[in-house]
Amino acid sequence: MSKPNHNDPIDQTLSSVNGSSRRKQIIIVGVVGVFALLVVFAAILWLRPAKEVKTEAPAAAPTAGKVAFLMEQQWLIRMKLALVEEQTVARQITATGRVIPAANSQAVVAPPVGGIVSTRNLPRMGQHVAQGQTIAVIQQVATSAEQAQVRAAAASLSLENARLEADRRTASGEVEAARIRLDLATKEAARAQRLYERKAFSERQMQAAEADLKAAKATYDAAVKRLEALGNSPSAERSRASVGSANASYTVRAPLSGYVTKVNKSIGEQVAPGEAIVEISNLNTVWVEAPIFEKDLSRLGGNISATFTTPAYPNQEFNGTVVDVGAVIDEQTRATKVIFQLPNDGRALRLGMQANVRLDAGEQIPAMLIPREAVLEHEGKKIVYVLLSGEEFERREVTIGDELGGKVAVLSGLNKGERVVTQGAYQLKLQELQPAEAGAHTHET
Repeated sequence: MSKPNHNDPIDQTLSSVNGSSRRKQIIIVGVVGVFALLVVFAAILWLRPAKEVKTEAPAAAPTAGKVAFLMEQQWLIRMKLALVEEQTVARQITATGRVIPAANSQAVVAPPVGGIVSTRNLPRMGQHVAQGQTIAVIQQVATSAEQAQVRAAAASLSLENARLEADRRTASGEVEAARIRLDLATKEAARAQRLYERKAFSERQMQAAEADLKAAKATYDAAVKRLEALGNSPSAERSRASVGSANASYTVRAPLSGYVTKVNKSIGEQVAPGEAIVEISNLNTVWVEAPIFEKDLSRLGGNISATFTTPAYPNQEFNGTVVDVGAVIDEQTRATKVIFQLPNDGRALRLGMQANVRLDAGEQIPAMLIPREAVLEHEGKKIVYVLLSGEEFERREVTIGDELGGKVAVLSGLNKGERVVTQGAYQLKLQELQPAEAGAHTHET
């Protein structure tokens, strides 16, 4: 077997080709290996962050209460902020009462007689009536016994009137007779005086004539007085009017001006003596009756003014003064009734309304004032949201004091100069609880 000749050109060419193929194979294998390593490394990098996020999720507890809220979200809900102000305020006493009529401003209209309500102008509920205005006409229907009594009284009066008429005629005749006799006695006395002066009559005859004149005058005067006395007696018509009819009517009038707050009877309904037909209340001035606890009574000193709000007008305040502090403490509630008087010219306050009372008790305390719409409820506690930076807010638990108009006093939890969210606080709460859904809620405008 012959040995290869290394000096042969053909053998050299074949050796060169074989070496080039092996190098290409080595390069291809190296490239594939590097690519595989890169793929594995990329897979490791891709899987590692997810694992880290999952393991680090419980460590987010220190940021609880902090809420991120983007500027775009703030513009969408038109967020508003308010500055926390420090102010010295009077500690207040609060209570819930009701509106009642003021003294001498309410009347129960009840007739003193019984009968049927026959008027067609019976006032309706809420109608204004003037003092002296006719409220109702009561038609009295007498029983058989009452009608018999009226007839007997009328017959008795007829007999009495007949007797009086006869006495008047007799007295008139007596006056005429006494007048004639007085005229004759006057003439006789004059004649006796003339004859006495001529010495034709004795003094005794003249005195007898004068005595007859005096007697005639006395008789005439007595007859005139008797006739006058009989003339002053009631006539038959007036006597019959005083007896009246068995079926009479009685007009009921309003004792004061005001509004009808209750109607108890209808047209054609029977009413008994003293039974109420309507109730009238003058609402120009009203009272508020509210319970004040025993522990707060010592703070009700001097001329205390009170502020009132109602559910019907939550943004309107009414001012009043203390009229009376009750003298009895309720054993169950440990409170006494306090009466306040309020002017009510616009008649916004109506009887029976709920009234929330707020009194300044005189004691001064420092507090932070914020708008009351900034305060929310969270798990039974009062919270507010405080601005930390442009897009970061913090939930704060606060201790609430008294309300002062549209603001509320915060006793703890806030510092002077901080800014709290007013409009948009509810969306911040949603953002904290359900971040994905907060932008969909726009309860505030």
